[in-house]
Amino acid sequence: MKIVRFLVRVLVLAMVFAAFAGWPVCWTALRAQSVLWGAVATLLLGRFFCEAICPLGIVQSLVNWICHPKTHVRRVCSRLPETKAQRIVRWSIVAVCVVLGACGCMGPAKLLVPISIFGKAVALWTPGLVLFGVVVVLAAIGDGRWWCNWVCPFGTLYNLIAKVTLCKNKVGKGCGNCRKCFEQQLAVSAEQSAQEETANSQQPTANSSELTRRETLKGVAVLAVAEKINDGGFAPVSLPGVPDRGTPVLPPGAGDRESFYLKCSGCHLCIANCPGKCLVPSTDLKTFGLPAMDFRKGYCLGACVKCGEICPELAIKKLQTLQRPNVHMGEAVWKKDLCLRTTEKENCTACVRKCPVQAIHLVQGFPVVDRQKCIGCGACEHVCPARPMPAIYVKGYEVQRMVNPIAEADLLKEMRTRIDAGVSVVIARGGVIIAEETGRGLDPLLKLHDAGKLRGSVVMDKVVGRAAAAICAEGGATKVCTLLAGKGAAAILEARGIPFEAATTVERILNHKKTDSCPMEKAVAELNEPKKMIEAIRKAKAK
Repeated sequence: MKIVRFLVRVLVLAMVFAAFAGWPVCWTALRAQSVLWGAVATLLLGRFFCEAICPLGIVQSLVNWICHPKTHVRRVCSRLPETKAQRIVRWSIVAVCVVLGACGCMGPAKLLVPISIFGKAVALWTPGLVLFGVVVVLAAIGDGRWWCNWVCPFGTLYNLIAKVTLCKNKVGKGCGNCRKCFEQQLAVSAEQSAQEETANSQQPTANSSELTRRETLKGVAVLAVAEKINDGGFAPVSLPGVPDRGTPVLPPGAGDRESFYLKCSGCHLCIANCPGKCLVPSTDLKTFGLPAMDFRKGYCLGACVKCGEICPELAIKKLQTLQRPNVHMGEAVWKKDLCLRTTEKENCTACVRKCPVQAIHLVQGFPVVDRQKCIGCGACEHVCPARPMPAIYVKGYEVQRMVNPIAEADLLKEMRTRIDAGVSVVIARGGVIIAEETGRGLDPLLKLHDAGKLRGSVVMDKVVGRAAAAICAEGGATKVCTLLAGKGAAAILEARGIPFEAATTVERILNHKKTDSCPMEKAVAELNEPKKMIEAIRKAKAK
């Protein structure tokens, strides 16, 4: 059994480290760390999970093996009876964790989860390293694994389950836990320690003139600091501040915020494997240590779904049927008073050029965000040069939008249904209806044009004459459909290569009283260039 336990420990520890290094085949080792698997393993095999599957437990066993002579009788959590003080401490910690979780402070409550501590340390997060160091120190002192015996809330729960396990720990026949074996072994240990001290005192000391190991390390540290201070003549790069998002941005596939924070254990596997380097530990009190998006050093890549594939607790769901751009994590918010176009009169187009889904367009000289198209990837916030705060940032959704595209025929039927229900204009992009407007005349279509939403969209309008066709052509529509078309509208759209479908075509478009031709049609009667036609429409509406 000892050999089996040893082999399992080596395998689990190797697979966990490999998972954090990005090996997909080893991600199952992290999935085995869930509370459910731990409870099942404890019920069947006793505290085997804590000893041989939990990476934090394995590290503690290793530290005990190194720091204590092998002649010591191994002390396992369930071999000796709990003291009253131990029970009070353990269940007090469980109660505190439950209260924190009930108050919404899921981050602090999960700081004591074993895989969370181990993962944070492997991901080199400073608070996680400190907590991991505490666990190692506790494992190096005393007669047992103090963290498992006194602190770990999961160890407390598993200890209850271990009382009814099928494979209970056995010290020996007739053992009454008198602890005499411990006293005998402590005497042997003291004698061995005295012999070791005598041997060490007889060893020759190192020559003071020789370069010691500590001095060498100091020199390396000085060189490393000097390298950081001297940047080779380049100016230091200043990172922007963190904007107040209101709602934090969650990884793609996290779904709703409440469910994500409840399931996430804070193991940092997604943080360690994020290729965009935008996942970082949260510093917010309620979610401290749990994953959060920070777009100062990176952004969420448009084709990346790795965090959903590796999440051991399934807090981030794997995208089975949806493409990554169909998961909207949030929306970009532009601040005019911070933008370089306002503060320094610079013609900055960083956010427009960087947006991977073309959700940002310049309208009358300023960026306009198409919130129906924005997926919240943070590329715009990442490249924004405004300081001290970015002029554009991403605000997260409470529940992420999962956009399911549909076939064009079904899409046109749905758009027609909305037109029949009284909507004036409906537009769709990528198999999804993204906007609709209600109003009289050309006002709804002009509003969508000015917002930059016509570009790359299928447009369905109740009535399309030459004036409406000019707006659609200049706006960059990919297809235009209508119930009633005026003569000449098709020619304008076909000149730009835009497909046009009309249920009915008439000689001319009438005004609302049906007494004469539409005034907007009259305003563009002598024009054929869409851009000039729109200028004429605006002048006619201004009169």
